[in-house]
Amino acid sequence: MQINGKTAVYLVLGNPIAQVRSPGVYTDWCRERGINAVFVPFQPAVEAGGEVLKALSHVPNLAGLIVTIPFKPLAAGHCRTLTQRARAAGAVNVMRANGDGTWHGDALDGVGCVAALRGHDVAIRGSHVHVTGSGGAGASVAAALAEAGAARLSVEDLVPERAAALAGRLRQTFPGLDVHAGRDGVETASIIVNASPSGMQATDPLPLAPEVFAPGKVFVEMIMQPACTPMMEHAGARGSLVLPGAEVLEGQKHETLRFFGLS
Repeated sequence: MQINGKTAVYLVLGNPIAQVRSPGVYTDWCRERGINAVFVPFQPAVEAGGEVLKALSHVPNLAGLIVTIPFKPLAAGHCRTLTQRARAAGAVNVMRANGDGTWHGDALDGVGCVAALRGHDVAIRGSHVHVTGSGGAGASVAAALAEAGAARLSVEDLVPERAAALAGRLRQTFPGLDVHAGRDGVETASIIVNASPSGMQATDPLPLAPEVFAPGKVFVEMIMQPACTPMMEHAGARGSLVLPGAEVLEGQKHETLRFFGLS
């Protein structure tokens, strides 16, 4: 692939951005198939996120955005159209141009989580799921698991109001779902997801007590780097099936490419 004036540009938006793998993953995929597209890491100042997103709608050769922490909820507000799960999540991690200067958004973090679980034959329908972290990734995961048929869902966050707001949106979108905010019931959850940033740094506290894990439970780590977090080690040591962030990324890769019309 040779970058030229016809190259489709996709930005990977985040702050920080150094830990993100997607620019290389998607650019390599396009190059291997002769697709004239490039994915570029892009780190605006957090406080300027809204201004940057507004300005990007005026860049006609910008084909789309992959949105990472902390811009996912903000980005949803800049989309003219949203999928049902993105509306329930209140966040997006992918945006594509509608062709009229507006954006269409979807929340695919959770789709990757669902794909990773199904890849290990984990039953989601009828399950009890607990999600730690109710930011963009956690909200997307909760919405996708509800969409996939989870019967009971508990969501928690260091900001309780954020978890409560997510629970309210999920209750409205999925009326049959038993959903509540808080940590109560994590001991009985069969699927536990860490969608908080706790674990990205060696000095971070554990997002959950190791005692909640046992054989027969599944732990999904949404963090990509490090490849193995302390929480993953604890969950595995207690006999739980552990799915790393790399499997989630692989699960959402195909959906992301399809969203952008690249596959």
